[in-house]
Amino acid sequence: MRASEIVDGSPATGRAALAAAGESWRVSYTSTSVTGDPAVLTGLVHVPAGAPPASGWPVVTYGHMTTGGGDRSAPSLAAEGSPELRRMTQGDAFVSHLLRAGVAVLRPDYEGLGSPGPHPYLIGAALATSVRDLLVAARSASFRLGGRWVSAGHSEGAVAALHAAAVGPPAGVALVGCAVFAPVTRMDITIGLSLRWPVTPPGFGVVPALVALMISGAATTDPELRRLVDGDGLSDRARRLWPQLGERTLSELARRESFGGSAPRALLGPGGDAVRSRLLGSLRAHDVADLALPAGMALRVDAAALDEVAPLWLTCALIRGYRESGLRVSPYWWRSGHSGVLRPGRAPGPAAEWVARLLASAGARDR
Repeated sequence: MRASEIVDGSPATGRAALAAAGESWRVSYTSTSVTGDPAVLTGLVHVPAGAPPASGWPVVTYGHMTTGGGDRSAPSLAAEGSPELRRMTQGDAFVSHLLRAGVAVLRPDYEGLGSPGPHPYLIGAALATSVRDLLVAARSASFRLGGRWVSAGHSEGAVAALHAAAVGPPAGVALVGCAVFAPVTRMDITIGLSLRWPVTPPGFGVVPALVALMISGAATTDPELRRLVDGDGLSDRARRLWPQLGERTLSELARRESFGGSAPRALLGPGGDAVRSRLLGSLRAHDVADLALPAGMALRVDAAALDEVAPLWLTCALIRGYRESGLRVSPYWWRSGHSGVLRPGRAPGPAAEWVARLLASAGARDR
């Protein structure tokens, strides 16, 4: 298989360019789609100001939280006025702390966001590929990146980060550790329950949109589920709305005139029981709790005590399982909801300091 490489790049613009960076670039890079076909994906490369160390900049890959399923959801295109700007820029404070600490940051958009095709939402292998191929491509370019790597991400990005760590580092790279924010786990339980709701509770209007994205994502690797989606697996209303998944951002999909206008179970048609079964099976198959992560790896988990997406009890079980598997887990709890973990004044500063120390320690051992 040919190594990934940068095929196009230009200075990032709008909110995608960070003041803390010496340079911010929006790049296109070669990769492989979820179906195994050649693909060109997009993302951001942020390089610190000043001269790099002799060994090159240490690197963090950062996976973003869910922003939607179409090109307008790509964080590398973040601009004032975007309905998804908050989620697109949710990691900016963490990334800016890293840049000021002398760490380069790579931010993939993921397959289907800013690139052709559907987004394989929560499909671990696809997310991992977008992360690792950007790392390979950026290191082969002129960004002066070194070989020390920390895999990081928030929510869906935590799934990307952990799956990338489980695959392992590319040639010439050392995986130093992993830092995840509000990692989602056992979605088969939470989504399984939501698919039984007769109505959507107040404050959970985004859930039907997320469930639709999950069904669409799972169908990219499940031909039977794809057949159900094209057949009688969806309700008439869901079938009419389905093209919006490739056109709208998550905030737009959550509006009442879109998927937010009905309960999750209203997505399902006559073949809905089979859709539900195959969706929950996909969520179990890609769950981060069951990953074979490198033994003894340092893992920081910043979690929300009031998380409406990744409930406390499920996150506690995830942490306990990782410790039992031999990982060096450092958990930190924040009194916030799912998105609030990465607000300035909470996890971004302490987590960036932890990552920078980890990379510096690895560099000292290499000398």
